Order: sequence, then structure tokens, then C-alpha cells
Amino acid sequence: MFEVKYSDLGGRIGVIHSNHGKIETPAFVPVIHPVRQSIPAKKIHDMGFDLVITNAYITMKNHGDVARKKGIHKIINYDGSVMTDSGGYQVLEYGQVDVKPRDMANFEIDIMTDFAIPLDKPTGFGLTKKNAAEYVDHTLAVCKKTLKQRKKNGQIWLGPIQGGEHFDLVKRSTRSLVDMKFPMLALGSPVEFMEAYEYKLLAQMIITAKKEMPSSTPLHLFGAGHPLTIPLAVALGCDTFDSASYMLYAKHDRIITEDGTRRLDELEYFPFDCEISQKFTPRELRGLDKNERTNMIALFNLHSIKSEVDKVKQAIREGRLWEYVMKKARAHPKLFETIQILTENSKTFIETTPKFKEKAIFLFSPVDQFRPEVLSFHSYVRNFKTKKKIVVITRDTNQKPSYISNEYYNLKKKFKQPELIQFCNYNQFLGIIPIEIADIFPASHYMMTRNDFDPEDFPLFQETWKKFFEKNDFDVAYISKNDPFLQYFKKFIPKQVRKKTIR
Repeated sequence: MFEVKYSDLGGRIGVIHSNHGKIETPAFVPVIHPVRQSIPAKKIHDMGFDLVITNAYITMKNHGDVARKKGIHKIINYDGSVMTDSGGYQVLEYGQVDVKPRDMANFEIDIMTDFAIPLDKPTGFGLTKKNAAEYVDHTLAVCKKTLKQRKKNGQIWLGPIQGGEHFDLVKRSTRSLVDMKFPMLALGSPVEFMEAYEYKLLAQMIITAKKEMPSSTPLHLFGAGHPLTIPLAVALGCDTFDSASYMLYAKHDRIITEDGTRRLDELEYFPFDCEISQKFTPRELRGLDKNERTNMIALFNLHSIKSEVDKVKQAIREGRLWEYVMKKARAHPKLFETIQILTENSKTFIETTPKFKEKAIFLFSPVDQFRPEVLSFHSYVRNFKTKKKIVVITRDTNQKPSYISNEYYNLKKKFKQPELIQFCNYNQFLGIIPIEIADIFPASHYMMTRNDFDPEDFPLFQETWKKFFEKNDFDVAYISKNDPFLQYFKKFIPKQVRKKTIR
């Protein structure tokens, strides 16, 4: 069902196979109203959206047996893949719906949706743990019964993960759905998190779920399709994500941009080029009647979201998703808080981050020491062992790998028997770089800022430094005299090792 082609961090460019074709991930899934959709579904499909989501509960109430006869694709006039929300959103908004989970599941089977969701009970945000646990238990019970009545007709059933900010419940919910063997999972209740600007909690919820899931299982994120959050969600492991934001914002004359939302009356120029900006200036768009203006803004917003998804895909393809997420995180202070979640869990992404990248990685600030590629290199060094008794540590060379540089050539000439010496370079991010592994990625594939960094901001360097000296039995250690950063770590050299300076 799910084929991964490229990955970086938790992000995957992949393909999900459904009854109505292939969906390339990461994918934004526009919400289509089954009754009052003002932008034709065909137009949305022509724009490049191969999967949409509509509401099965509203469809049942408005189309009933007609939908059963025609199928959901004809009801919304869409020939791509369709996902149906079973009514969970209505439960979240109104507390309940007047339909039984079993009847809703049968309806989703009858209308032949491609991606079906059991009638869950969303946790939302702000519930007590006791109430949240009851919602989780209810949803799991419904999911178990729903799986028993499904048919082998190619439909893909999504297991809805609940628990909200109660991460132990999120973990339990995910594990239970995995045990039930759902082919795809969906993380519920992010809308309220985003409305409260609780991006950090959202990130924690995603990573909690991902840690309990097989890598072969795709993850959908309900209601979180804004350009601000898409890069983070993808980096943490979300493959698809839906939202009605493109239309909801449009109804209030709000333009979706890559770094937030703007009111139409604030704009003199559009931030990027698309079919709408080619036809109208912001001033001209303001002059349209309400309905036409709303539809034009909604189309602009869809183009904006698609553009963001394409940028994220390109970042994955180039191995630059880390850099892209770091840049995007600075668009909002509350979004910036999510960096902590990424760095605390970066070991999770070591296996899904390429071991080698064609492009050099960029290292800007201390947070970049937690990149998965950098963590991997630190692990190499911590296991590096040599029989040589003398070690020389100097700043990394401009020319890479360092063993072909003039600096290395001139350094060797300072010693009578260089073959007996363990030469090492260093930089603040990668730590110690033994000359023998100076060509291992990313030691020879990085670019970094030349700021004067505080040594205390690099705990990984300190840990690797200690392990390197513990692992090896050096008698003498030479370090640069005029290097304040390196001099700070001199005190962590074992006492039995004689310390000498090199000019």
C-alpha cells in the first residue's frame, strides 16, 4: 500500500496506492463539502491534489440512499481518491451525532470511499485525563468492531489516534491500533492545539505516536494543513494532512502565505505568482463581489499550500529538510518552541536520514549539533580506537577532506615521526575528526558559520571528547595554543596524559 522513495528526518516522499490511483506523499488533502462546495472538485483535482476528504455523516444526512447507489466519487464529482471523515468532527463540535458507529461504517463501505475512518470520539484539547481516557477507550472499542465488518474491497481503513495532550493515552491509543493491524493511522484533535498556538504540544503528540508505529504505516494528521505547520509535521513523520483552512480563511478575506496569514486589505502585492495573482492585484481582488472574491482567495490559498508542500518535497529530495524546518520555525515564537521537540528526539530520525547526501549540510547555531547526521558522526568517533600514543588536535581545515590540505601537510612537518601520531581536526558541531575518517559524511561535506561559539553550548562535543580519550591510551596530547574553544576542553583530558601546545 505504501512505498517510500526518499526520506529525510521523519519526512518521506512516497506513494500510497488506493482504488482510485496513486497519491504521492507528503500530501495535502483539501476538505470538500459534499453539499456546499463552491470550488468544483474537478478544479481541485486539476490543480494537482490527488486525494480529498469529505464528510460521510453530512453525505448520509443529505444524500442517503442516492450516495449508496452512486458512490461518493459521483456525489462530489471527483475522480481521484477520496477520504471520508465519519463524523468525528461533528462529535468534537456538538458532542454527539445521531448515527451509530456500525451504521456509519456500513455507509462508508456502501459509498466506496477509498480511505474510511471509524466513527471516533475526538479528545480535543483541554479534557481531563479521566474524560480523555474514556474517549480513547470508546474510540478503540468502535475501531475494533469496525474492522470486523469491513470488506476486502480495496478500501483503506484509518485508525484514529486519540489522547490529546495526555501523551500516555496517545501512546496507548497508537499501540492498540497498531495491534489491530490498521494499514494507516490518523492523529486526531490538532485543530484545537493550533487554534491555541500550542505547536509544541502538537509536535510532542506527533512524535509520541510515531514512536509506537511501524515505519511502513503512513500517518495522516487531521485538520493541520497550514504552510506554517506543514514542514514540522512532515519532518516529524506525517505523510498526509487535511484542512478546510483554504476556504475558511477565504470567507474572512484572509490570505494564506508561507509564514502566516494576511488580511487582503493589508496587501499591496501578492507574495508569490499563481493563476490568481496573474489575473488580479490585491486591490482588484478587493473590488470583486463577496462570493467571487471568496472563491478567488480560496484558490490562491490552495496554490499557497501546494507550493509549501512542493518546497518540503524538494527539501526532502535535496536532504535539506532540517535546514528548511529551522528556517520555518522562526516565523512565529510559538512555532520556534517546537525545535526543542525535534532536537530531543533527533536520534529517532537517524535511520530515516540518508547516510550520505550529495549537498553539504549547513551548520549555523548550536542547535545544529543535534542533526541526525551529526549525531551519527559523533557515534563513529566515540567508537574510534587507535594504538598511537600521541594525539594532535587542531581546527578543521578549509579544504576537505583535511588530509589533502596544505594545513595538514605543514602540520606533519613539525613532527619527526608523523606516522606515529594520531592527527585529528575538530569543529564545534562534529567534535573530534580523526584524520582516518575525515572523508566520512558529513566531515567532508559541511559548511558552518565562523562565529566565536561558547564551548558550554556544545554538550555533545564535551561528551565525545571525554569518550575519545577514555577509548584510547594516549601519553601526550597536543592542542592549539591560540584556540580558546579548544583550550576550554583541555581540563577534560585525563590527568595521566601530558598536555602540550602546538603553534
